[in-house]
Amino acid sequence: MIRLPPVVRRVQADRSAKRQRWAEAYDLYREAARAYPERVLAAACWQDAAGMAGRLGRYSEQEDCSRRSLALLNGTVLSTPLVRRTRIRALLALAESRYRTGDLTGGEEVARRVYDMTAGKDADFAAEAFHRLGQALLLQGQVGGALTAFTRAVETARAGGQGLEVAQELVSLGVAAATVGDDATARDCAAEAERLARASTRRERTTVLASALGFRSLVLRRELRGEEAVAYAREALTLLSDPVGRQDVAVLAQSRERLATCLLSCDEPQKAAEAIDLLRRNHSEAVERGDALFIVSSAANLAGAHALVDAMEEALAWAERAVDAARNAGQGPHMAASALLTLGTMLQVRGRHAEADRRLLEAVTLWEQVRATSRNELEHIDLLGEQAQVYRALQRCRVAGGDPDGALEAAERVRGLLLEQRLLAGCSSGPVTSPGPRTAARTARELSEQAARNNTVTLVYSLLGPARPSVRSGATTAYVWVIAPGGTRRHHEVDLATVRAAMPSAVAADAAPSGGGADGAAAEPPEKRLLRALSQGTVVPDASTRDSSPLAERDSHQVTDAQLRLLADAFLRPVEDDLTAAGTRRLVVVPDGFLHHLPFNALPLKDSTPLVDRYTVAVAPSTRQGPRATGRSRPVEVSSSQALVVGNPDPPTQPLMPGLPAPALRALPAAEREARDVADLYGARALLGAEATREAVLARLPRARFAHFATHALACEEVLRIPGALCLAPSGTPDPVGGTHGDGADGSYLRAGHIEPLDLSDCPLVVLSACQTGWGKPSPEGNLGLARTFLATGVESVVVSLWSVDDTATADLMTAFHQYLVTGTTTGEALRRAVRDTRRRHPRPEDWAGFSLLGNADLRLSPVARG
Repeated sequence: MIRLPPVVRRVQADRSAKRQRWAEAYDLYREAARAYPERVLAAACWQDAAGMAGRLGRYSEQEDCSRRSLALLNGTVLSTPLVRRTRIRALLALAESRYRTGDLTGGEEVARRVYDMTAGKDADFAAEAFHRLGQALLLQGQVGGALTAFTRAVETARAGGQGLEVAQELVSLGVAAATVGDDATARDCAAEAERLARASTRRERTTVLASALGFRSLVLRRELRGEEAVAYAREALTLLSDPVGRQDVAVLAQSRERLATCLLSCDEPQKAAEAIDLLRRNHSEAVERGDALFIVSSAANLAGAHALVDAMEEALAWAERAVDAARNAGQGPHMAASALLTLGTMLQVRGRHAEADRRLLEAVTLWEQVRATSRNELEHIDLLGEQAQVYRALQRCRVAGGDPDGALEAAERVRGLLLEQRLLAGCSSGPVTSPGPRTAARTARELSEQAARNNTVTLVYSLLGPARPSVRSGATTAYVWVIAPGGTRRHHEVDLATVRAAMPSAVAADAAPSGGGADGAAAEPPEKRLLRALSQGTVVPDASTRDSSPLAERDSHQVTDAQLRLLADAFLRPVEDDLTAAGTRRLVVVPDGFLHHLPFNALPLKDSTPLVDRYTVAVAPSTRQGPRATGRSRPVEVSSSQALVVGNPDPPTQPLMPGLPAPALRALPAAEREARDVADLYGARALLGAEATREAVLARLPRARFAHFATHALACEEVLRIPGALCLAPSGTPDPVGGTHGDGADGSYLRAGHIEPLDLSDCPLVVLSACQTGWGKPSPEGNLGLARTFLATGVESVVVSLWSVDDTATADLMTAFHQYLVTGTTTGEALRRAVRDTRRRHPRPEDWAGFSLLGNADLRLSPVARG
């Protein structure tokens, strides 16, 4: 046998790769790597072999080749362009192999390392580094970070002018956007990716076009256009049916999975059978090539597919296979926990409640192991969201088994965990450590005892998805527990099938708060729209602002009386008799999901009286953050120097992030009047106009006994999970807050990053008299907005708004609120009376219904008499 020189093998391998003969190229690159005496050239061949292994879906071999390449490079002192490119490519392949084999954290770490190496230096690799990072984050459930990474990948690819690369990144961005319900961005990404891929003449267009078409099918399926979705998915799979296309196994398997999902959504037996055949083929091929992620996901998908056609024994068998495969992968507990959730759900559907409970508790234990490795609060929250799915399944299982008290304990076990830890630690600004599992979940009896101590009736809500795995998602059922001070506990179940479709946009599960749009916004590229969201805190081009225009000039786009009645029929009417029987006018509401955006104060009772007329209503992220069992025995004394009141600051001149437009904000004359009137009640001097800078606010906030902000605000953005910001006067001081959420060029904004390090336990009340300060991404930790940020620093009560509010009506309400406070009225009762008074002057619900009290409703303030 003739031994070819390594350079000849390398040329042959390059020729095979150009012809997309991946397997042939893989073998030749490996032969060349072993034959080259030069370390750098051998490393380059090992790196090329890693790329081919990835194409073939041989991820264990991809990791081995990457490590061989890096090992050779680590032994050289050369620093040439070839060394640098080879090292970067080997690391990118290593990142892919890690997350493909289940080591998601490892994949993220390697991707971040590549980004650190390429940022600002290697534009050719920056897009791919962002792409790998986004993939690792998305697989870990960190969708906000994934969206940011994919957005940057698209932006970087556009700068390089390569249409096919842009199309590829648009598909990834669109998938991440669709994951969180941002259908507009997903639709735009799908359309542009398909256009760019079809226009390309490059050989590689086949796999990219197939991915674009497959994603287009996903978008159409979400829009319930099943037949069109199937057609697009079939075209994608057909493109990959030739010998070249079949070699890109990852894209091929994904295309089969998407076609199967579209077929299942048509709800036709013949199409369901075809879908199951496609998924079986995916599973068999994944087993052959050792692709751990696809083995588990295909088994789980087969379980769901069989469940949809009521073949429950087969569904259970495939769910068991998914669990076994995840455990055998040896790549951490994340995959096993997800597989156990599928299995537990299947067992519950079959009525095997005890076994389902056991399996779901196994998943809980595994999720605790996952969270023990998390590094920051945002990652904790992401993982708690994943873990909450298990607790939802436990709730359904226990209710079906006749144990509603056990379901209540499951509902509360994961809520407010990080917030509780932060408060117990004394609002420490140090690094967040992983909270361990509660050694003893609060029992239903303990919750009743708490209700008796505080003389409150508590409503605990929980939103559950479909009872069995389904291609459709969303809440279909609401559980409500009523915990009365007399010791009674009642459980109710509400069918949400007809409620969601008629939900008003102000509180809909999938709607972001609207602040208007600019002309031409529809033509804006989707990644620019998301970057604007990153900058301004809202997915629409304009910042959401407290509205200073006259009422007569405004369109009524918020909740109406009819919509409030609809919401009350679903979420209040089932428990109204229990509230009456409780014998107390003190109500605590613990919402879930989109119910955090519900204006509970305004829900009408049977006699059309708003709830706030009969009850003081406080909203809490969990039963642990409701009324204080050992509340303050005396009012909080407030001297004139301890009252921080901010009104109508000069508008910012810079955006939250450089390079994007500053929000166009009008003056708020009623807010300035509000601030002056509130300050006068405490003998204080308000910070107004140019004086209301961030420096001035932060200098006084730690010493304040209460803080009142009558300002513009940038709304919390749900998809990217930006906690929002209060707009203050420019100061010219650079903004020190870092991270991908933007650095302002001046100090015009008060953001979560400025508030989080503070200990505000001596400032028990904060009033955010601005637009949409009560909005945030719903999570087990409550609404992830500015209000939660303040609660985490020790603030007991936060008053917020749920939508864009009118300047004049808000000023009237807030002034009345403080007028009641200074007479010794509690925060809950003061807000109740202020809302009642405002409704007489401003009867439209949008002008008074959006204000809510989070936290302690029993706080009292006492102005210190001026000497």
